[in-house]
Amino acid sequence: MNIAQIVTSGPLSFAALLALVAGAITFASPCCLPLVPGYLSYIAGMSGAEGQDGRRGGVLRSRAVIGTVLFVAGFSGLFAAYGALFGGLGGLLLEYEDTMIRVLGILTIILGLGLPFLLVTLGLSKVIRAVSWTRRRGDFVSRIGGAMMVLLGIAQVRGVWSSFMTDMQRLAGGYTLPL
Repeated sequence: MNIAQIVTSGPLSFAALLALVAGAITFASPCCLPLVPGYLSYIAGMSGAEGQDGRRGGVLRSRAVIGTVLFVAGFSGLFAAYGALFGGLGGLLLEYEDTMIRVLGILTIILGLGLPFLLVTLGLSKVIRAVSWTRRRGDFVSRIGGAMMVLLGIAQVRGVWSSFMTDMQRLAGGYTLPL
């Protein structure tokens, strides 16, 4: 049984403890640790100079507790709203996934056929002439690139790309990060 199975189907107390440990490790990471003084000042509602003026006791402690509660409540509400919003958006995207892949496949074909001509019109030919290797092989590279985009677009339109991506996800799906 791996960590993912224990967390999703194991005892809730172990999952909560694991989440607490992961949060502590994240909080102490090099990218978060420099933010701690600012965070502590924010939740205490004071600057560093105010904290050294000798005031101790209940007022300072209650300001810190209220600041902490408001900070956690704000982030919890924000990320819960984000989760609901993007979860719903993800469901909507999954509902229309096949149609979107086909439309984007057609767009890929159009760009594959039109983009090289557009770039040449905009002056890419001058840049290609400046580099001798590209100058000698520019037509070949352009044709291969355009053909690859057209083939990718056809694969998307026919649904082959989705099957390929599903196979790739199945291959990579068994991989888990060591914890």
